Amino acid sequence: MYDITKFTFEDMIRCGEALQNLELKAKNVEDLANLIVHYFYDNLVDKNTGEKSCALVRFFMTYPYSSLDEELHQLTDRTLHGQSAPQEMKCLILLATAGSQPAWNSPKLSQGHRVLPLLDENMLKQNLMVYEFIYQMGIDVSQVLNPNPNLALELENRIFNVYHVPDAQGSPYIPAQDKFVIPFGIRSALGFGGMLPTGNLFAVIIFSKMKIPHNTADLFKNIALNAKMAVLPFVSEKIFVIDKSDITEEERLRSLITTQTSLLEMYKKAAIERSRHRESASLNIAIFLKTVTKKSWLYLSLVSVSALFLFVFYQTHFEFALHLAAIPLEIMLGALLIEKLLEKKEKAEKLRRIMYVKSYLYRSKLRNLFLTYFNALKFPVITISKIKNASTEELRQMRNDANHLEYQSLEEMEHVIMEYIQAYQVFYDFMERAIIHDVDSGFDDMVYVLHFIEDVKLFKQTNPDKPFIYEAQKQRLLMKKVKKIFSDGIIKFMDYMIELKEKNPHIFYDLLTDYELSSQRNTIVSEQKESGNVPDRMSEG
Repeated sequence: MYDITKFTFEDMIRCGEALQNLELKAKNVEDLANLIVHYFYDNLVDKNTGEKSCALVRFFMTYPYSSLDEELHQLTDRTLHGQSAPQEMKCLILLATAGSQPAWNSPKLSQGHRVLPLLDENMLKQNLMVYEFIYQMGIDVSQVLNPNPNLALELENRIFNVYHVPDAQGSPYIPAQDKFVIPFGIRSALGFGGMLPTGNLFAVIIFSKMKIPHNTADLFKNIALNAKMAVLPFVSEKIFVIDKSDITEEERLRSLITTQTSLLEMYKKAAIERSRHRESASLNIAIFLKTVTKKSWLYLSLVSVSALFLFVFYQTHFEFALHLAAIPLEIMLGALLIEKLLEKKEKAEKLRRIMYVKSYLYRSKLRNLFLTYFNALKFPVITISKIKNASTEELRQMRNDANHLEYQSLEEMEHVIMEYIQAYQVFYDFMERAIIHDVDSGFDDMVYVLHFIEDVKLFKQTNPDKPFIYEAQKQRLLMKKVKKIFSDGIIKFMDYMIELKEKNPHIFYDLLTDYELSSQRNTIVSEQKESGNVPDRMSEG
């Protein structure tokens, strides 16, 4: 259950995870849409009263007129009042609905919202709520009316905004004020969605009886990406009239990877904002107290005051002076305890931030490096699926096996070395963070890797066509260095996997799922390259 007025970072993670799990329960996109609207309707509650926060939740998606059934054709034609309906015209279809009224729980019972033809921009403007939804989302209206297949990938890479009407009463963007907003106590509206690789726009709109703050709306950018992850497995038919009729498995995998990358970026931003918010409140006060308690004059003053009251007690035997003498010592003890607690809290906060940063780097910047690593290994045989399904003890065994690595060939080792060059900036950033957070071992490791990368780059400058691994094979110490770099890389990766498995299994499974998708996509592209079926523009990517 979630309180939409106090929606937290943890709520965002739990809600997003639950949405993605709905995919496993659905048979088709209509079934999934129904699960999504009921999930929000049932789980957004007023925690003071236990009542549902939402009056109505709806799920819409665009389809071409040509794909509609006969009943929707007739509804569309009636809405157009005799105007000719082009076969490629987009229509916004109500796929699912859940609400407090019986008529709000079936699309077929909806009056006036089951299908909205999008003949042109002027017709779209007649429905201000839909037009405002598209505008606030940051989507070009032309891309909804006439999806361009050449821009599909660009749209997928974008993280769209949310639709948010904080004050529904009196708003021109919420229709039927007298029949809907006022009688049912609608206070706010919140919507989210995005563009799918097929060119469809999907949208979820929540009408709340409680005021939805801006902070909650921002967190729903992440929820939109989770919802998209759930929808993607069910989309197959393109709506681009000039294009082929269905999307390929490679396109689907690419879309999943793009969405997961965007989701990770949003998690990262949300985590940073959350940290800043915490610091601006409690941590700023804590840091101030820590600064004060570190001042030696404070301790000296407290001890002096305590000694003064003790002196008074011995001179006068006035018992109250003894109690007064104890107060400064209690204050000093409290200050010392606060200092230790603040240091512990700061350390935990740093480690938490580092975990999120490492997750981002491992999942995006270092992904190709480790996929290339595992492809190059002959022993031990390590695959992403094997890591994902392993127990903690099995992960530790893989980590121990990394001390005795064997490789498929020198050529495969060269591929790994080239990935190190591509990841130079990542290791440099790691080194800077090690300096900032005073992590000596991390600093030493990164310096060693950066020296190695510089050696390779220097060799490549004078021998651009010669593999570095052949030169290393001639020099025992240099080859030893290559093997140490490789072994340390696998060990560090396995150490991080063990850490995630024990402390944050959610990130563990998400990261490895992303690796699996990337590996599958690379396999598909490689097979297509070998068969000569990959266009030049794809092979360049």
